[in-house]
Amino acid sequence: MKHLAYAFSILLVVTSSFLCAEEGFTPIFNGKDFTDWDVKPGCWEVRDGEIWCTGVSEEKNWLIWRKDQPSNFTLRLEFRWDNGNSGVQVRSDDLGDWMIYGYQVEVAEQRKMGLWHHSLLDKESPKREARHLMALAGEEVTINEAGEKSVKQVADGEEIKAHYKDHEWNTMEIIADGNTIIQKINGVVFSTVTDHDSEMSRKKGFIALQDHGKGCEVAFRNLRIKTES
Repeated sequence: MKHLAYAFSILLVVTSSFLCAEEGFTPIFNGKDFTDWDVKPGCWEVRDGEIWCTGVSEEKNWLIWRKDQPSNFTLRLEFRWDNGNSGVQVRSDDLGDWMIYGYQVEVAEQRKMGLWHHSLLDKESPKREARHLMALAGEEVTINEAGEKSVKQVADGEEIKAHYKDHEWNTMEIIADGNTIIQKINGVVFSTVTDHDSEMSRKKGFIALQDHGKGCEVAFRNLRIKTES
C-alpha cells in the first residue's frame, strides 16, 4: 500500500506540474470546425481533431485566426510536415484574399527549420537582405531602427535542427514579448529575432497557418494561446 500511495503522490505531482505549465492558455481551435478561422474554400480541412492542408491549391494561401490580433503572447501547438512548404504566421498584416504579410516561422524539411522570415516581402524591397531570411537555426538576430541586421550565433545550427523530425508530430512554441519573437521546437530554442525596424517592426497582428501550394501536406493540432498585458 505504501508503494501504491507513493506512486499516486508522484502522479499528482506530475499532473499538477503539467496543469501549471498550461495555466492561462486558451484553445484557439475547437478540434471540430473552423469557428473563428477564415479558410479559403477547398484548401484546408479538419480530420480527427486536426487541421490538415488538402494539398490541392496551386497557389499559396493562409488559414487566418480572426478572433484577435494579439501583441504579447505565448502560442503553443503541435505540427507535422510531410511535403511541400508551410509556416506559422504571427503579428502579421492581412492583405486580403487569404494573403498574410509579416513574421513567419518556417515549417518544412529538417534542413530548412529554424528560419524566421518575412512572408510576401517584395523582391525589390530595400529591406529584403535583412528580412527575407531574418534568422536561421542557432541564431539570435537584432534588427536596428534603420533595418540593419546583426547576427549572433549562439548554438550550432545543425545540432539545433536535429531536434526536429520530419513526418512526425513536433511541438512548437512562439513567444512574442515586446520587440522580441522566439521560436521553440520540441522544447528547444531554434532562433530569436529582436526587431526595432522603425518601418517594418510589428507589435501586434494576425496569427495564421500557411499553405504554400503545389502539394503542400502539413497538419496542426492543439493550438492554444496565453496573452499578456
